[in-house]
Amino acid sequence: MGKEATSDTMAITGMPDPAPPVAAYLANCSPSIREGLLDLRALVYQAAAEDRWIGPLQETLKWGEPSYLTEITRSGTTLRLAVKKALPDTYGLFFNCRTRIAERITDLYPDTFTLDGKRGLLFSAGRNIPAEEVKACISLVLTYRLGGYF
Repeated sequence: MGKEATSDTMAITGMPDPAPPVAAYLANCSPSIREGLLDLRALVYQAAAEDRWIGPLQETLKWGEPSYLTEITRSGTTLRLAVKKALPDTYGLFFNCRTRIAERITDLYPDTFTLDGKRGLLFSAGRNIPAEEVKACISLVLTYRLGGYF
């Protein structure tokens, strides 16, 4: 596995502060969940900065959850970060369940992630995130419409 992400290692130059509705969502999360979601958020912005096909991101709330869209390039499908309500110490990175993204992630990383069916990757609060693998998955989601990975 690659380098693991923690809040201490996630500061990236040029990452915007969370949009006000996203900041409010994060403020309502437990500290350990908030830390994990902020780590994922930083990886979203890192992946976008490193993949020229993604382009600028729009950060907003969709379905009441922090969401990231590629409005200018329209290269991907919506990516969401959220607490898994049925498992309060679990959070995740979620994507459109009507895609083949989960299948592709399973092919690439068969033993790395816990999947939430066809809709997302799940993480446990307080545990490190495999940063490079997660960034690759984020790129898959945010370039899904380009078709090159599927």
